Order: sequence, then C-alpha cells, then structure tokens
Amino acid sequence: MNFMKWLITIVGCLLVFAALATWKVMDIRASIAMAEAYPEQSETVEPARVTTADFTPTISVIGEILAPQRLDLRNEIAGEITAVNFTSGDPVKAGQLLVQLDTAVEQANLEAAQARAELARLVHDRNLKLFEARVINEDMLDRTQAELTATQAEISVLERTIEKKTLRSPFAGRAGLHNFEVGQYLEGNTLITSLIGATANMWVDFQMPQFYPQLPVGTQISITAISNNSTATKATATVIAENTVLNANNRSRGYRASVTNDIQQYAPSTVVQLEVPIGTPERLLQVPALAIQNDPLGQYVFTLSEDAANGGFRAARQQVRVRLIETERALLETGTGLTEGTSIAAAGAFKLYEGILVFTRERNKPVAEEQAGSNSAIVEGQ
Repeated sequence: MNFMKWLITIVGCLLVFAALATWKVMDIRASIAMAEAYPEQSETVEPARVTTADFTPTISVIGEILAPQRLDLRNEIAGEITAVNFTSGDPVKAGQLLVQLDTAVEQANLEAAQARAELARLVHDRNLKLFEARVINEDMLDRTQAELTATQAEISVLERTIEKKTLRSPFAGRAGLHNFEVGQYLEGNTLITSLIGATANMWVDFQMPQFYPQLPVGTQISITAISNNSTATKATATVIAENTVLNANNRSRGYRASVTNDIQQYAPSTVVQLEVPIGTPERLLQVPALAIQNDPLGQYVFTLSEDAANGGFRAARQQVRVRLIETERALLETGTGLTEGTSIAAAGAFKLYEGILVFTRERNKPVAEEQAGSNSAIVEGQ
C-alpha cells in the first residue's frame, strides 16, 4: 500500500515537471520567434570614398609684413611752417607738396644772387671780348670767371636750401598721422609723418631655423593673418630673397617673401602666420576627418563591404596611421590596408562596431525626406 502511494507521488511529480518543462520550452521558442521577427540592429552613416592628395611637410613660423616703400618724412632744416597741404591718412601723389617751411629770406637772397650772377656774366662776356682783342690780360679774365662761378654756386646753395624747406612726397602712397599747423616752428630732424607707398605687393620677413633645408627663391608659402576668429583669409606668398648670413642670436636664416596686397588687407608691421615647406611633396590617402576614430589601440576607420542579403553594408575596423588631421580632412599613410576608392563610414562612424549592419545616407539629405520617399514608395506598391 505504501509502495502505491510513493509511486503515485513520483508519477505526479514527473508529470508536473514535464508540464513545467514543456511550458518553458514553448516560452523560449516564442521568445526566439519574437526576436527573429524584429530586424537586425543597424546604424545609418554617411559614406565616403578614400581618395589621394599631395602633402608637403610644413612648419608654422611667424612673419612680419613690411612695405616695399616706406618713409619717415623729417625736416633737415629748422623753420616756421607756412603751409600744410595734406590731411592725416589721406592718399598723396608722387611729388605732392606736403609741408612748406618759411623761405622768404632764402628767396630774397636768391634774387640778389641771381642779379649778381647776371652782372658777373655780363662783365665776364665783356672781358672775354677785350681779352680776345688783347686789351686786358688773362688775370682780369680769370677774376671775372671766378666771380661768375662763385655767384652761380651761391645760387645753387640757396636753391638747395629752399628745396630742403619744401617737403614733398617722393612716391604715391598714403600719409600717416600728424599734428602740425601753419605758424608752428619746427626744430631740425622733426618727424613730420610716415608715408606708405601704394604698391600692389607687400613683403613678409620671417626666420627659419638653420637645421631646416634652405628655401630656394620662388618657393610658395601659405600666409594667414592672425585674428580672433576662424574666418581669417589665407593667401600665397613667394620667397624672393634670402639673407646672406645667419642670425647670430638664434642661429636662424632670414627670408623675404612677396604677397599680393590688391585689397590692402595687410598693413605694415602686421604679424602673420606662415606655413613653410620643409620637405618634398608625397602622395597620401585622404579621408574625411569625421571618419577617424580613436581608442587605446590607436586610430582606425570603418570600411563598408556590401551585404546583398540585407541590402546594406557590414562594418569592419581598419587600423590606420594618421599623418595630419585638419578641420575637414585627414591624411593617412599608405600601406595600412586602405586603397584609393575604398568605401568607408564618415559622419556617424562613432556609432559603429565590428560586423554591424550599416545603411548609408547622403550628406545633407534630411531624414524626414528619406522617410517621405519610403512612405510614397510603399503607397505606390500598395
């Protein structure tokens, strides 16, 4: 009797266990079926192609803008100002009168010297005829010649003095600031103003450490004005001269380059940043900067291989060696497994991992537009 009870109990437990096992198996199968009903996890990125670009190693140095024509106008002789014919910052013409000092005394002396010179010339001409007629001796003729020469020299001195008191612009350009008025007395060697010539080009002087290769005349360098924003314009300057000796203080070699200044964007003494080539050009791989990813193992990109079964791509990690990263692009060394034309993930690559299913979307194409296109395709299919 006890045996039957135990048997019934064991059979009942086995039946309960079998029922629970069957329910669990069915639940697991349902979960698997539900999971298989959902699509595989995927990400959408912007694709890009690996291209090539020329790269020249450069270093950044600081340069200074210089004007090919620059003059600090000073008066050599002291005097009173009688005329100021320019305004601070105005353009001036070559030969334009800028400042006139008082020359009344010199003008009066000049007229007197010219009168004496005319009289000396007449006397000399008369004595020359008398000498030819043998009326006077050679000594009297020499005296009149010396007097004529002396008066002519006096005229030259006075004319030169008047010229030094008449300050003109030696070239066309723009005048600097000044604070002078008519009637003001100027001591000798007073700075009147600074003149900057109106030239189409400006000079850029810079220094290069001696251990870098010498720059041949004609080398192209990139110049960028230093500013507080990221929209500073770049230009190209050409090396036109090299200093013959090294700077003894820092053992650097001086160079001068010429840069176009058509719109007057560079002022003298402006500090600029230069990108100077220090090596030969080489061909490197080029990818978008957003494609470069980093982790403790180094830098890498995700290549995209077509997955026809799912209508997308599969991501694969590819280690790279980056030579240069700029705002929009990155330059990679060759021989890392990438070749020109390889499809890679650009914007959105940070979301990927090895083997994930990837779909691509063209740059600047709104997601709403893509969805609208998909919906319209479904409607047409229906």
